[in-house]
Amino acid sequence: MSVSHWGMKFDHVSVSVSDLDVARRFYCDVLRFNQIERPDFGFDGVWLEMSGTPVHLTTGGATPGPERPLRPNHPHFAVTLGVEPEEFLQHLKAHGVDGHELKDSPAARWQYFVADPDGNMIEFCVYN
Repeated sequence: MSVSHWGMKFDHVSVSVSDLDVARRFYCDVLRFNQIERPDFGFDGVWLEMSGTPVHLTTGGATPGPERPLRPNHPHFAVTLGVEPEEFLQHLKAHGVDGHELKDSPAARWQYFVADPDGNMIEFCVYN
């Protein structure tokens, strides 16, 4: 793995949403991200965390909209799963969340894409 000579490392993901409460419930209750403390920036937002990487939810930005199709080449962020896909898919189904599986992925054993309530795409991967 190459290291940037600038000493850079990934810091956080920022996602625009239309309703913070709806988005927080999706990310925390369905996807099980953890809500963490957020400083007062003078505008609304929610900070979440997944495996040490912060995810910032903010309002007022552009959202793709819930009608956007799930395509692997659309902007998204990805997380790896620590459980078998079947268990995760059952959990999503119980919460009424559908997605798109990338069949025969050349990069992972399993890749699955879902959208949050505003159409922001999240990819879930299993490599082993």
